[in-house]
Amino acid sequence: MKLLTKTSLNYLSVTLFVFLFATIAFYYLLRHQVNQNINIELIKRKTAILNQLHSLHSATQTPPNQNEKILITPLNGLKVPEIKFSDTLIFQFHEKKYVPFRQLGFVTEINNEAFYIQIYKSLEETDNLIIRVFFIMIALVILIIIVLLITVRHTSLVAWNVFYDTVNKINNYDINSHEDFTLKQSEVKEFDDLNRNLKAMTERIKKDYSNMKEYTENASHEMQTPLAIINSKMEILLQSENLSEKQMKAVADVYDASNRLSKLNKTLLLLARIENRQFPDSKMIKPSHIINLQLENLEDLIISKEIKTEVIIKSDLEILMNPFLAEILLANLIKNAIRHNVSGGDLKVKMEGNSICISNTGIDKEIDTSKLFERFHKNSTSPDSLGLGLAIVHKICEVYKFKINYAFKNQMHTFCLDFKSSADIGL
Repeated sequence: MKLLTKTSLNYLSVTLFVFLFATIAFYYLLRHQVNQNINIELIKRKTAILNQLHSLHSATQTPPNQNEKILITPLNGLKVPEIKFSDTLIFQFHEKKYVPFRQLGFVTEINNEAFYIQIYKSLEETDNLIIRVFFIMIALVILIIIVLLITVRHTSLVAWNVFYDTVNKINNYDINSHEDFTLKQSEVKEFDDLNRNLKAMTERIKKDYSNMKEYTENASHEMQTPLAIINSKMEILLQSENLSEKQMKAVADVYDASNRLSKLNKTLLLLARIENRQFPDSKMIKPSHIINLQLENLEDLIISKEIKTEVIIKSDLEILMNPFLAEILLANLIKNAIRHNVSGGDLKVKMEGNSICISNTGIDKEIDTSKLFERFHKNSTSPDSLGLGLAIVHKICEVYKFKINYAFKNQMHTFCLDFKSSADIGL
């Protein structure tokens, strides 16, 4: 949930809660005020009725009033009722419904005779007025809440627009890009401080990254020269006739270790260059050509292990990517399928739709996928394996947003590459 939405919901819930209690309080306060006003009117009417009754000298005659009802009851020694105001309902025959009335009861003497007089005033008009006022108030409050919500949301969107722009630029930021990391200025101090600190941080990261990349490239490049010298000296020693068998074996081990170190250095450098997006040149290539070329180059190894190959091409797939990386991607998968295959095993390459699947026989169990693409993780004891082939494959797929899946089915280990539309692929 976005912060703006959460803030709006919190504001709305608090507003509705306050509005509910305020509405109830308003209704009872309005009703109390109306009753007070009617009570004052009834008291005034009581005084007027008493004056008129005493002047008429008759308890049976009362001045007519369409909005009120007067009931006069002789006490005749009965207990004097309590004088009070109260609400009641009286059935009106001509309207055929109960009508609310406000009642005032009091005792008076006329011609030395006690009477209990009840004055009833209709509340129908006042109740209708209260209801109208009540609903008008509700409508006005709801309108005010809606206007406030719209105003607050619009104001917040304008204020948070800088924040969302910053998040979007951070998501799309490429450290290898030569474009400046520019952010919008904001009238909100907190957002302005955030953007200023982010810009300073990205500048430091970019500088540190450039220094690290330069150091890595220089170190890897400089290592190749002494390694090449070591290899050449080892080759000369291996051709010498003055070495004993023990010395010859020691030189051979050093030569193999040197070759392995050189290969490792080149592979790690390649991984670093892939991660640094240093292969920007892309063009449309056909994977089928690369597959046929790799199988042709590895034919001797395939024959030596007596591997039966099957190539099925069902689509004329083209992808947009760097040709060098495309060759490494498919070559590593094919070499992996050959290296980890068994003598007399099967190798199957199938290209269909937007996918390429490479299957091979091998160990008779599924590989742990949680570590499959980790660096230096090996599923075989082959001395020629550095454990970086699948890591490079995974990194290339990550750069180009390809999907790579592994499955073990029918005694076959299968890696499937799922390519997107070539128009959407590229650095």
